[in-house]
Amino acid sequence: MNKALNRFEDKEKVMHISGYINPIKTEGLPDTFFIKLTSGWGWATWKRAWKFFERNPQKQINSLTKDQIKDFNLNNSYDYWSQLVLNYEGKLYTWAIFWYLSVYLNNGLGLHPRESLTKNIGTDASGTHFKAKTSMFDVELSTKDNWNFPDIIEEHTLARKRLEEYFNRIKPPIWRRLASKVLPRKVKDKIKSFGGKFL
Repeated sequence: MNKALNRFEDKEKVMHISGYINPIKTEGLPDTFFIKLTSGWGWATWKRAWKFFERNPQKQINSLTKDQIKDFNLNNSYDYWSQLVLNYEGKLYTWAIFWYLSVYLNNGLGLHPRESLTKNIGTDASGTHFKAKTSMFDVELSTKDNWNFPDIIEEHTLARKRLEEYFNRIKPPIWRRLASKVLPRKVKDKIKSFGGKFL
């Protein structure tokens, strides 16, 4: 990550260095690649990029078009947008989603490793935003010592596709997502008592 900070220090489009990458399929991917997404689970940036950070949900909730929201959600494979809405409604208070949005709105990119260098140990239900244990974000930490960096600063289409495939794979079935929105709490609790799960 420090080498990447030095390498891209003066590249305005590069706004984020990530130590984490989701457990995506790595075949055919380079050591490191650029995608629009950022990650708060081990990351770095520069003062020149951080100056664009803004956390203003009342203003920012209206800053994206419908097509941009789809792109922000990685072709609707993961609902990042709802995190902004929950912050706007006061039901959630987070910063990382606003860093992603700030990078996105400034046409920035994040450099990510093919194999993760960090992991989130709070997904065992002890973390602030994980009330239930999940293994969906578990990764094997990389043992690589040397990393090659891309010469061309643009979003890597295959890496982006792999990330979308990963999120679509872990996405709950449509019936469960709809039920989570429309069923009353008591009904959900009753179904849970019979082994059902709602995310």
